[in-house]
Amino acid sequence: MKSFNHLLGFLIAAVLVSSCTDFLNKEPVTEFTKSNIWQDPALAESYVNQIYDEIPWSMARNAGNVDESRSRAGAGFNVNNALITADNSGFGDWGANYSSIRKANKFLANIEEIDFGDAESDGVPLKDRITGEIHFLRAYFYFNLASYHGGVPIITKVYELGEEYQVPRDSFADVIDFIVEDLNTAANLLPETNSGSNNGRASKGAALALKSRVLLYAASDLYNPEKNGTITGGYSNPELLGYTGGDPTARWEAARDAAKEVIDMGVYRLYMPNPSSAEEATQNYGDLFTSQKSPEDIFVRYRSNSLSEGYDGWAIAPNGWYGNAGVGAISELVDAYRMADGSKFDRDNPDHVHKPYEDRDPRLTASILYEGNEYRPRPDDLVKYDPVGVGQFGTWERWDSENNEMYREYGLDTRNSIANPWNGNRTGATMLKFLDKNVDIEQSNQDLTWRYIRYSEILLNYAEASIELGQEAEARKYLNMLRQRAYMPDITATGEELMEEYRNERRIELVYENKRFFDVRRWMIGPQAYHPVHGVEIVYELQEDNTTAEVPTVTPIKIMDGKWEDKMYFFPISRDELNRNDELIQNPGYN
Repeated sequence: MKSFNHLLGFLIAAVLVSSCTDFLNKEPVTEFTKSNIWQDPALAESYVNQIYDEIPWSMARNAGNVDESRSRAGAGFNVNNALITADNSGFGDWGANYSSIRKANKFLANIEEIDFGDAESDGVPLKDRITGEIHFLRAYFYFNLASYHGGVPIITKVYELGEEYQVPRDSFADVIDFIVEDLNTAANLLPETNSGSNNGRASKGAALALKSRVLLYAASDLYNPEKNGTITGGYSNPELLGYTGGDPTARWEAARDAAKEVIDMGVYRLYMPNPSSAEEATQNYGDLFTSQKSPEDIFVRYRSNSLSEGYDGWAIAPNGWYGNAGVGAISELVDAYRMADGSKFDRDNPDHVHKPYEDRDPRLTASILYEGNEYRPRPDDLVKYDPVGVGQFGTWERWDSENNEMYREYGLDTRNSIANPWNGNRTGATMLKFLDKNVDIEQSNQDLTWRYIRYSEILLNYAEASIELGQEAEARKYLNMLRQRAYMPDITATGEELMEEYRNERRIELVYENKRFFDVRRWMIGPQAYHPVHGVEIVYELQEDNTTAEVPTVTPIKIMDGKWEDKMYFFPISRDELNRNDELIQNPGYN
């Protein structure tokens, strides 16, 4: 087998060994004629590799567009809400997704011309595996579109340049059915798991896991005609925004069963599920996201620094390490982490606010660089200001006895820092998850495995569907597997409180993994999630005896106004697309 490399220099599935064979010295697929591609199985496989390359990814994608983050420069989810129109929306990547879908359709239209012979791959015929991958990829891109826009045109034909292209949107229900059909086809053709240079490609597990996500989203309130009337009411085409009939219970049963099918494969398991202490749980959770491989991996993308595709941690490391501090952790997110005993963090509790980062869910320390949390040694010219290498987002009030006055010293990670202050993030905390503490961002990029789908999500999907079906004991069983891995007490709640605990557990476990943006929408909790944004002001106050407090006072401060409009549950189709295709109907609120 050829290794899974991209012709255009971008390797997505990782062949992190030096012995791999690659296509990099061959003529790019775009320079071959049609007959070249469909007559050579290796070139056809390379064509598929390029489609993989088009799956969107970015660190904390959409985190700044929901209640997880605020960007360093001041943009954030509350700003976007007020400004998005059909003329400026970049949400949904309509054109890019349909471009990838077209390539998938083109492959399916020509696959019978390719002579794969008797070649096999991971125990299945090579032709089956590649065909399954194409169905998986097409489903993936269609789900991207449906997640932002609702019902979209289902295109299986390959349109050529200049050909008439007037196609109406299909109903949301039909799009979901089409996606599920593609994923079922993929699951039947793909190997159960991949090995060697095929790691990173779609597998049966990946197809079933994506189906679990699709059916969970589709069963949710946003698409349920019994729940979404405030969104679809008055809109002439409600079928584009969700189901208009059917049995909601049956949809939750389908979501539950899809998640259980992945669980019952027995292929995946939690990474380090039984820590012996909170400190070990913190270490394990952090290590999961800097490890190359883990037993949780279902569908991933490898980025290897040795192959010049490493991730540049500069984008998210704080300015006190000469980073860009691009993903700030807002106060509302930090507050969402439970206390170590499982109770809610309470800003009206003086014991909680005195030392707000102590005795919390161990995942807080692994995910967020807050005041005093350890990252790595400072750059050489800054070590003398911080020999340990911890977050410094605060201000120290000092007494100048010679001049008989107070002065202030500013932390290295503030906007008054001596280190690139213009890159300081106003939230008072930044994302730590995914950063490799062993890598100096000034010297090197880091290896990164981006986990599009991991096993924890499947357990959460199963728990959510079980709660919706009234199977609370079953839901708690699987939720508490995650709690045990986090060294947190079991969830014992019932009823509405159980759903609240579930939603918070999902928010914490999957933080910065591009799930919250869609969860907020499918749960229809936009008004609760899109609120004024707060960071924290951290001050080591001057005491009456003119000494400086060793424990800072941490106070929430508003750094951005908030706004929510119900139209934001769905996103507009761009004006350009509407002008190209007269059959398209715009989503409500964007005409």
